[in-house]
Amino acid sequence: MLAARSDVAEPLLHRGRHLRRDPIILDLLEDAHVSWKVYNIGMDSVPFGNTDNVFFFWKRFAHDMRAHASKQDFFTDLNQGTLPNVSWIIPSFARGWDEHPPADISVGMGIVQELVDGLRNSSSWATSAYIHTYDEAGGYFDHVRPPQVDAFGLGIRVPTWVISPFAKPAHLEPTVYEHTSTLKFIEAVYSLPTLAAANHLFDSGTPSGGNYEAATGSVGPPAPPRDANPSIGNLMECFAF
Repeated sequence: MLAARSDVAEPLLHRGRHLRRDPIILDLLEDAHVSWKVYNIGMDSVPFGNTDNVFFFWKRFAHDMRAHASKQDFFTDLNQGTLPNVSWIIPSFARGWDEHPPADISVGMGIVQELVDGLRNSSSWATSAYIHTYDEAGGYFDHVRPPQVDAFGLGIRVPTWVISPFAKPAHLEPTVYEHTSTLKFIEAVYSLPTLAAANHLFDSGTPSGGNYEAATGSVGPPAPPRDANPSIGNLMECFAF
């Protein structure tokens, strides 16, 4: 997970230097003409870099205003019935909105309740799935050993909730998931290719700047996502469509 800092992200964004070009989920959505938007909580009232919105680091989307939408834009789209097919809601890590220590977690929890209540009371609720998760765990210990799904293995478990009229009620799903499970879910719903395949094509076309570097050392782009790994679920098991 990349995190933006105001003294680093803002100059890079405005100068357009060192911005990434490898494929991400937004590329798949764009190519398939699936609408999307990224709503940023608090970014309009804090220094630029106080956000975990990593889409700013990709050249194709750095200045795309769909990646710069605000919390108010989310509620406007809800009220007008204009939510896109796929949305991300990303809180700023300033003022405790994302529940990072040492913040009072009730602040972030209050925002989540506001978002969920707004969705449930809108016309979009009947066809929506709200997936709430975190970018990392709350500590350095887990009494359950992480599964070894590949050479790297998984890390400490991270809580995730699926909130939807289609979600299985009071259900605890035993399938192995990780962060790319949300990507697999989007790919499954909209019949998209995997990002792993898209990254492979990107590497083949630009081998000197592709993901191959990551496999041979500590320098270079990260390895492709695990969305092509069959041992990782795509969240479909959490629904009763």
